[in-house]
Amino acid sequence: MTRGSHAAHARTGRTPAPRAVAVRSRLTFAGAVRGELCKMLSLKSTAVLSLLTALLLPAGAAIMAWAISFVSTIDPETGRTVADPQPVSAGFMWSCVSAFVPTCMIVTGIFGVMAVATEYTTSSIQASLVVDPRRVMFMNAKALVAAAITFVSSLAGLLLAWWASAALFSAGGLTPLDDSQRALPWVSVLGGALLLTLMTVMALGFGGICRSTMGGVFSVVGLLMIVPSALSMASLAGDGFAWVQSVAQCLPDRAAATFLTAGVDTAVSSSAASVSVSAEAAGAGASASAPVEAAASTVFEPTWWQGGLIVLAWTALIYAIGVLVVRRSDVK
Repeated sequence: MTRGSHAAHARTGRTPAPRAVAVRSRLTFAGAVRGELCKMLSLKSTAVLSLLTALLLPAGAAIMAWAISFVSTIDPETGRTVADPQPVSAGFMWSCVSAFVPTCMIVTGIFGVMAVATEYTTSSIQASLVVDPRRVMFMNAKALVAAAITFVSSLAGLLLAWWASAALFSAGGLTPLDDSQRALPWVSVLGGALLLTLMTVMALGFGGICRSTMGGVFSVVGLLMIVPSALSMASLAGDGFAWVQSVAQCLPDRAAATFLTAGVDTAVSSSAASVSVSAEAAGAGASASAPVEAAASTVFEPTWWQGGLIVLAWTALIYAIGVLVVRRSDVK
């Protein structure tokens, strides 16, 4: 005790309180991930949307597989049901497994938006940024946790879809895959899970840009449904709008559907935007077939692996914009 402390103690009769020692705690990325995991698992919306994804995938696969197996029991010449159904190509089964992936992209997109926008709507973003003031690390930790939850739930759903499709096709049997279809099982299961995971990260970017649940969900629905439908209508206006079809091929929903085909023509998709309308199907005469083929040749049609890269590019762009907005904007 110093001389001044002795004097103060002599005057007041009390011992001076010890000086507080400042302790610095540095939050690591692993700690940020653990915090985001606790937050997301405590939300009811996480369980509901994850369960919805895991159930929609096998349900959609069962519907598609039942329809194809039912058609295989009908004789194309007489239209009557045959006792012994024809065997179906295994490529159809794997296409049924991933048939509802484009539909579930909306569900995982809503989950990604709510992972960020809920913090702004409930004003809990202020407490989150007090704990983790480094906003880029905050967004990256949130994206990693949301991506992991989506990947696990979608992979479980696709495995159930595989089991449901195989059970429905077991009566008539399946023909084996040929050499050109070897990648289809991997793309249908792992590729479908990765597509849904990318959609969640993309939606996180929308949530950071809009910072509201309604705005983020509308952005996801607009990109996946409204914009493709508008471009499909515009492409019917004439040959001068053929470039619109090229733009439509580069949208996330069409690129995802292209990726899921794995280069095989036996793809089955639930996406309404994947249906193309040609002049021949509309009843054009033989004299118009040459201009239609010339216009179709100018349309950019990506391969299946290019479709996956297009979805990855969309995810990186929108997520980067969302992180930039969160970093530079006020929390209020």
